Amino acid sequence: MMPAVKTVADVRAALVHGQSLGASWYTDPAIARLEIERLFRKSWSYVGPLSEFANVGDYISTYVGSIPVAVVRNDKGLSAFVNVCRHRRHEVMKGRGNARTLRCGYHAWTYDLEGCLKAAPRTAQEPGFRMDDYPLLKLRVETLGPWAFVNADEEAPSLASQFGALPKIVGDAGIDLASLKLYSRVEWDSDANWKTMLENYLECYHCPVAHPGFSAAIDVRPGNYKAEAHGLLLSQVGHVRPEIAAVKEGVKLYDAKGEVTQAQYHLLFPNMTININPGFPNLSIDTWRSDGPLRTIGMSEQYFALGVDPQFARDLVEFNAQVGEEDDVLTSSVQRGLNAGIPEHGRFLTDAEKLVGAFQRLVADAVLE
Repeated sequence: MMPAVKTVADVRAALVHGQSLGASWYTDPAIARLEIERLFRKSWSYVGPLSEFANVGDYISTYVGSIPVAVVRNDKGLSAFVNVCRHRRHEVMKGRGNARTLRCGYHAWTYDLEGCLKAAPRTAQEPGFRMDDYPLLKLRVETLGPWAFVNADEEAPSLASQFGALPKIVGDAGIDLASLKLYSRVEWDSDANWKTMLENYLECYHCPVAHPGFSAAIDVRPGNYKAEAHGLLLSQVGHVRPEIAAVKEGVKLYDAKGEVTQAQYHLLFPNMTININPGFPNLSIDTWRSDGPLRTIGMSEQYFALGVDPQFARDLVEFNAQVGEEDDVLTSSVQRGLNAGIPEHGRFLTDAEKLVGAFQRLVADAVLE
């Protein structure tokens, strides 16, 4: 039996030897708040594809560590702002689109595309009021390949220093990132902690049991399915099976034969995943945002290269949805077990689930500082 964890050093040592984080890490509101403060507000968060910032005035609003954020294309390039009006702290922009100005819908305080306050009704009569004193607050925005990211921490390392190897790794699968076009975008939510969901994502130990369709198409046998940690980039790489394995009736399959023969599944720590499936050039992105300890809010984007066979696109989207539904059953069950708090700790396998251990260590290091 493993000893009880009592100190920060104990937590880190226990994780190295396969003892999981305690159940309270997945249920305690205080832990969820620390994750927002010490992890999500100090990490690079995905905003959207650069293709949606093609024109001056194009914008996307999102959240980074519970901070409302707006990223805007102006004459100087991309700018990111805290999407909170300097008046009464109403959110300024909603959704995504194109705008000539950033206008708050509460009292019509209006900012230009560089975040400078340009109009505020009735302030001409306000003693000592100066427009220049109330611009939107700026955040860091950087790009990687065809994607835009924001970070609320001015001291954080650059995006490229943390994930710069990713475009080459994706290219090794035969994916030209510049050729991909957005096919669909959906939002989703789950009744599980964000870590519960990503720990499931980070191992394929469960695939032969829980994902018969996936395991029929992708070779998930030990030794053939690789998992490697590259700092904050946690990657799994597999290959299409020479012949699709037989599955029982009702299990969704798709034609995985094509120019892309390598499957890749990457976590850009803490909460963005990039997926490539064999077949016609494709890529999908998911974000996993904590909404308190017992709920996760997510967004999924599916991309294909030009000329995709419509049937392949439909089949792959349905195939991915089936895998997602299978995973949801698992993570909801795990979360119910965590909510019970008994046993306090689980035991992951340090080889078959080594990315789970790497992920938990990264989380613990950030939260415990």
